[in-house]
Amino acid sequence: MISQTLAPRDESALAELIRKTFGPACHIERYRLARRETDYTVLLAQLIRPELRVVVKLAGHMAALPCPFDRSAAINRLVRTHTNIPNSGVIAADVTYAHWPWRYMISTYLPGHAWMAVRPKLNDAELRAAHRQMGEAVAILHGVPFPQFGEVTPDGTVPFGAPYLSALTERVRRRVANPRHAELFLSLVRERAALFADVDKASLTHEDLNPNNILFHNEKGQWILSGILDFESAWAGCSESDLARLELWRGMAGDGFWEGYRSVRQAPPSYPLRRLLYQLLWCLEYPSTTQRHVADTRAVCAGLGIPADPFLA
Repeated sequence: MISQTLAPRDESALAELIRKTFGPACHIERYRLARRETDYTVLLAQLIRPELRVVVKLAGHMAALPCPFDRSAAINRLVRTHTNIPNSGVIAADVTYAHWPWRYMISTYLPGHAWMAVRPKLNDAELRAAHRQMGEAVAILHGVPFPQFGEVTPDGTVPFGAPYLSALTERVRRRVANPRHAELFLSLVRERAALFADVDKASLTHEDLNPNNILFHNEKGQWILSGILDFESAWAGCSESDLARLELWRGMAGDGFWEGYRSVRQAPPSYPLRRLLYQLLWCLEYPSTTQRHVADTRAVCAGLGIPADPFLA
């Protein structure tokens, strides 16, 4: 059974980090672990002096996730500056290991419940209203522009941008862990490069709008979208990728979503031609041997008219 507390050394280091960040009188009244993986922890902490609830992410050298917390902080600031979408305010972030045994990010706690937990509680009318809110929020997020495609740096810019397919190529090689799968996918993209001819506008692309990263809270009997979380995977990309993944994931782009999205912006008419390629990329970024994931990969490959087995081996 996984321990629900930090090791004493990490507890002591965290207490010192909190004091350095919020002042010598501040201390942690209580905390609970929200997520724990190898060398990676997310915890919710209630602070005293000041009285504040925060989310703390800690990632050591062995963490499987890249955890570019400094870059995530910059993207959070862009979202808070350019949109009205609720998201956490990043208070401190550091990836240098200069003073602490982990990379870390401290952000304000955003109240609400994950869409995964909320969705089963809703009736048809509530579901439609919630999906419409999700569509509007995603469209607003996609309105954050960048002058070029590429990875966002810790200062919130894209200094070494490239044409979309060049930027996508670099990203695929960085994010798909199996090099053979990455090259198979890029070969497919090169064969169908003409489909991307009109992709010329870079915008903020979240790339991880999964059911745990969209929050709702109940306000006087109405379920209201209360936040979008976790911008660790975001980049200056093509926003269609978010739409394709939302359409692939069950329970995300349901009735009302497109009405909400199109009330803010329109997806390009050519988007459906590229949708399956974006969905295949998601299958390769997050490989799994579960029956559902294998079935999704096979269905996407069938739609593309290619064999799935090379991507499952």
